Amino acid sequence: MVIFYRRLALVILQCALSPLLFGQQDSIALSEQYYAQGMEIFDYEHRKVASELFILAVKANPKNAKAQFMAGRSIMLTVRKELSLQYFKNAYQLDPKIDADILFYLGQAYHYSEKFDSAILLYDRYNRLLARSLDYEKSKKINEVNRKIFECHNAKIMIAQPVDVSISHLDNNINSEWPDYAPAINADETFMVFTTRRPEENMNNRLASDNEYYEEIFYSKKVDGQWTPARNLSGPLNNNYHNASINLSPDGKEMLLYHDSNGGDILASFLRPDGTWTDPKEILEINTEYIENSATITADGNKLFFSSNRPGGYGGTDIYVSTKDAKGRWGTPRNLGRNVNTEMDEDGVYVSASGKHLYFSSNGHAGMGDLDIYRSTFNPEKDMWEKPINMGYPINSVENDIYIVLTRNEDYAYISSLRPEGIGEQDIYKIDIRNWKEPVYTQPDFADAVLAMEDQMPLFGGRPLTETKPQTKTETKPEASEKPALTPANVELTVYVAEGDTKQPISNAKVKLTAVGTDVNLTATKPGTYFTHVKNKTTGVERYKLLVSGMEHIPYSSTYLFGPGMNTALTDTIYLDKIAVNYKRTLNVYFAHDSDVPKSFEDILYLEQIMKTSTAIKVEISGHTDNLGSHAYNVALSQRRAQAVKKHLVNAGIAESRITVAGYGPDKPITDNKTRANRQLNRRTEFTIIEK
Repeated sequence: MVIFYRRLALVILQCALSPLLFGQQDSIALSEQYYAQGMEIFDYEHRKVASELFILAVKANPKNAKAQFMAGRSIMLTVRKELSLQYFKNAYQLDPKIDADILFYLGQAYHYSEKFDSAILLYDRYNRLLARSLDYEKSKKINEVNRKIFECHNAKIMIAQPVDVSISHLDNNINSEWPDYAPAINADETFMVFTTRRPEENMNNRLASDNEYYEEIFYSKKVDGQWTPARNLSGPLNNNYHNASINLSPDGKEMLLYHDSNGGDILASFLRPDGTWTDPKEILEINTEYIENSATITADGNKLFFSSNRPGGYGGTDIYVSTKDAKGRWGTPRNLGRNVNTEMDEDGVYVSASGKHLYFSSNGHAGMGDLDIYRSTFNPEKDMWEKPINMGYPINSVENDIYIVLTRNEDYAYISSLRPEGIGEQDIYKIDIRNWKEPVYTQPDFADAVLAMEDQMPLFGGRPLTETKPQTKTETKPEASEKPALTPANVELTVYVAEGDTKQPISNAKVKLTAVGTDVNLTATKPGTYFTHVKNKTTGVERYKLLVSGMEHIPYSSTYLFGPGMNTALTDTIYLDKIAVNYKRTLNVYFAHDSDVPKSFEDILYLEQIMKTSTAIKVEISGHTDNLGSHAYNVALSQRRAQAVKKHLVNAGIAESRITVAGYGPDKPITDNKTRANRQLNRRTEFTIIEK
């Protein structure tokens, strides 16, 4: 089937080049034909071929909004993601309702195009739509989009303060038009292996399920300072399935490999005296039924660091370490802890020859977008790895930057990355890091930012007055004079408040903006329109809370993050729902396991505000738990949790007669209880208006 679709697409594309075909068929019908063929191929995950068909559909009929949108979708799933921007813009202009997630896709396209202020604005608008009918899945999506907004702010800061490195793209002796990644070198930089998906010398002439050639391991030797043309590392290391190099030991005599058997395992092969490699053997002590997909060994051979998504971690893939015992066996793996691991993915791990530094990629720490490369330093006094440092721009980009390896003295590094100057897909780059210094940025870690946003309401940024796409410099070292000075955010904020049903302006609304040291009521400029001017006190990212309330309406709150260089005019439209019986909302009041003590109070204050504004309403507070423990105990616990919220409201001056409580235990979960994060979400409270 895979080969059929590739051949079918080639036939279609050849036919599409015929002027006669265009002359004989109506352009609208032809566009629909290309679109239908593109959708059929897209459904089989043949993204590249599908994108070509959607582009042909657009060329035949530029007003085909579906084709414009799917051209953007398919391009976004391939290599040059920034090229999706024009197609998404066209689709949105033709039909703003072309897809429920069009604003998110537009935000992503601007993000990958490094037009960060526009990306922030679109992410914000998308979050507002999600917040109108919030449920569990949309809450997860809001968190994802908040992460994207945070990355855009980070990217602006990091690009304004580039690290002093020089990056060179390895020539076509190493790189090809196909994906080339996961370089591994010996300590003296004379031998390299890497993974490629090129057809040349590939032992498997079939295509994998993603319509790409299977992974193969290639090698190159450095002769007279130049890498020789890469060749297939024939022998037992490559077979008819996916074969990927992971790392080399510093002496180049042991290679770690990845095979996609048993969910994904790490294997080891050793160099024989005759220059051939032994059959790869599983490292049984660290492999599980789950994914193990990157690994590195210390120079003394006694510690092995690897990534895995096995249960018991913090989420996604985490980094673990195993220590070799006196008999040469690998010990029980130990998770490196929260300093290194996050709820997202840590991968592409590499330990320096000195053993002092651990390099890895992550999409869970403070980065620019997708996977960024980080460095953690070992603290021998505390026997732990310290909080990692982002290696900075231009080492990192808005794309995936992963699989870093270094020379013995850590003067040079090799990475895999998707960059405009590449000759194909993912390519291998060499970086001179001799002048690299640890960057110091003003933005908070994302984990800290999440704690500051426990209400899970959308973050709002601004619409740029002017915006220039930063230029990436290759093979040059940025001078100090080239670094633009960071300036505090300067935002003109206009808020339009209207009724959710009628869309009529609310002229008596109270609109307030609060922050540390700031408490401002927005000025009404005309019915339903309110204005203020915001200037950050520092060049960092500052958080503002917007509170909107109106008579007989449910109050609304949202959060803004304004970062350096934002010279913006922001206009927000807020629709307030009328207070009505059976209005229901989940309060983001989280509880630790087996506890009735709230861990967050933001939404309790929100409910308090509603009840103080609308003094006639009565509410039910319902408590919910996860499924750990007995059912009877959980029902009682949920009752106590609901009672804890009621107690807070009563202490705040709300009459006890206006509040009833109910405990449902684990009987009404909003998601499964399989993970720690899901169980935390099920430990919640809700309120329902039962009388007004």
